[in-house]
Amino acid sequence: MNPTVRIANQLSEDWMLLIFVFSLGVIAWVNRDNTVLRAILRSVLSRRFFKQEDRREGHGWKNFGMLICFFLMGGLVLTLVSKKYFAETFTLLPFYQFLFCVSIVVFLFGIKWLMTWLVSFITAGASTALEDYNKYLALTSRFAVLALTVPLLLAVYSTGGVSEIALNLSMVLLVTVPFLSTLQAMFSAMQMGVPFFYIFFYLCTFEVLPWAVLSKIIWLNVF
Repeated sequence: MNPTVRIANQLSEDWMLLIFVFSLGVIAWVNRDNTVLRAILRSVLSRRFFKQEDRREGHGWKNFGMLICFFLMGGLVLTLVSKKYFAETFTLLPFYQFLFCVSIVVFLFGIKWLMTWLVSFITAGASTALEDYNKYLALTSRFAVLALTVPLLLAVYSTGGVSEIALNLSMVLLVTVPFLSTLQAMFSAMQMGVPFFYIFFYLCTFEVLPWAVLSKIIWLNVF
């Protein structure tokens, strides 16, 4: 009886390495002056520091690069989740599945921006709060790139329990982005004197309802 080599069941695909190389390259470029990443972390933790950083000159191309990384990493998280837990349901090739998942992240991000713009257009009194909301949404997406890098690497290139824990942590971090932005929007609106009824109406209509409908659709089609 000849011995056989047992190959570890990793979630990795060859093209995933390009995502990590690109993301690490963008992070290194963004932090060339060794201050931007620290500013992102402090801005997420401190609203006062967030307002201070908002008044400074922006880093347009750097922020855009980090946003692209967020879309790629978010799509990769969804791809790994579907590959790990719903392999029999989603039968697309992994790369095409990744492109589809990236489009989902871009769509959801765009919908949130569009809804805030629409509400801001209809109710001019809340425009400043919604502008802060969009800025904080962009900030938390940049923070997610930093937070997702190590867990995603472990999820892709580890095996067994380590890979599963890292993947679950990556999913939690991805969901945290809109949650933190929603909290920021609530605090900002309350400080500006927006009535609680309008805050509650916005949260139920544009934050909770879309996710509830999307979850219901996924549940009916998968289970």
